[in-house]
Amino acid sequence: MGGCEWEGANGRVRKVDKRSRERVSTMHRARRVALVAALAVVGALGLTGCRSQPGVAAYVGSTSYTQKQVDKLAKTIPGIEAAQGRQLVLSWLVQRDVAKRLVTDNGWAAPKVDLEAANSSGLPPGGSITRLYAEFQAYYEAVQQHATPKQPTDADFADLYRRAKAAGLVQPGMQEAQYREALGPQNLQVLSNSLGVRSLFVDGIRKAHVTINPRYAPAEVTLLSDQQRHPLVVIPLNTKDGGSAVVSKS
Repeated sequence: MGGCEWEGANGRVRKVDKRSRERVSTMHRARRVALVAALAVVGALGLTGCRSQPGVAAYVGSTSYTQKQVDKLAKTIPGIEAAQGRQLVLSWLVQRDVAKRLVTDNGWAAPKVDLEAANSSGLPPGGSITRLYAEFQAYYEAVQQHATPKQPTDADFADLYRRAKAAGLVQPGMQEAQYREALGPQNLQVLSNSLGVRSLFVDGIRKAHVTINPRYAPAEVTLLSDQQRHPLVVIPLNTKDGGSAVVSKS
């Protein structure tokens, strides 16, 4: 990996002040959120069949979210571009709802939603967007805790190699087999953990028949990235996507 270490993205955002955007600790480390998306959203999505009503942003099971709802929430996130805010809101809505279904369907204990931490995150205290973020965080982490690490398949390694190479993370001349060997036990464990989380969400997204309006494409969430935030493992927020470990650089 050329000395690179990986980090999870899982939907957290970076704090923004009036002078510049600066990176801050995640909720796990300092219980704060930031306001520049720490998730990558890529890929093309489409609406099919009856799940394509005008004005609808997304369907999750029997629930639909309108573009007006998404736009209204996005406008309450300070210091972020409108398009990025809409994608961020939509990703939180989808992940929260799918994670809730996974918790219920598997009989897991409902997590505690930490509104106090969310209120001190940089999002508007007491706001609807802040509650959404708190719920997303709580249910995402519940799924993460119950995920079983998955051994990477040959396809996972091939996708990872292609993505890492496109991002400039592979040393010149290094072949895929050499890249695998160079990952090391720690990176392999992180990769396996992320694939386990992805597997649960991909299954949940499929069962919920998630469909997203093309207006909000691209729509995938980064689970694992390097320190420069190149996406390495992603969750596709759409029923039709197969959930490949890595998205090719566009």
